[in-house]
Amino acid sequence: LSGLRGLSGALPGALVIRYAAQLASLAGLEDITTIGNHDQGRSILLEQMPSLQSLSGLRGLAGALPGGLTIKHAPQLALLDGLENISMIGKDDHGHSIWLEEMPALHSLSGLCSLAGALPGALTIKHATQLASLDGLENITAIGKFDNGDSIFLYHMPSLQSLSGLRGLAEALPGALVIIHAAQLASLHGLENITTIGSNIYGNSIWLA
Repeated sequence: LSGLRGLSGALPGALVIRYAAQLASLAGLEDITTIGNHDQGRSILLEQMPSLQSLSGLRGLAGALPGGLTIKHAPQLALLDGLENISMIGKDDHGHSIWLEEMPALHSLSGLCSLAGALPGALTIKHATQLASLDGLENITAIGKFDNGDSIFLYHMPSLQSLSGLRGLAEALPGALVIIHAAQLASLHGLENITTIGSNIYGNSIWLA
């Protein structure tokens, strides 16, 4: 993306990159400081990017993302470094704030360490087979839910050992808590301050499998 190096300041709309099979980085976007969202409510959508290894080209972003953050099918992306100065993430039209899927190399969420306060939408992480913890999310105090009623959806995370990164959550979780195929997760420590849990459209409040 080096041909976009002249861009600086705010993008009023979303950043959407899909099916860029050879793109290894987002270098060239370093001077973009804010991103808006598109008609489906996402601010950043990166999908089907098998060569992507770095988000450091987004390191100029600071403050709030008004829409959701979605990264799907990025098998070489190990870190979210480059997003460290984002302090808030909104949600997309389906109610997702953070949606990470098919990221088998991902081993840290520390790139989200500046997030603080409430996520208006759900936290969804699927098929992140190397992710051992949710460290980096400690300052999130509340999580919303997406349109099927799940607030936290963790699926096929065989290396996950700790939920302590969610210890900032307090009081009500409006939707369901779903954790499926997390064979190394021995406890739910990190959720101690949640006082109530809602339910999803299937009538589940807590689904552990």
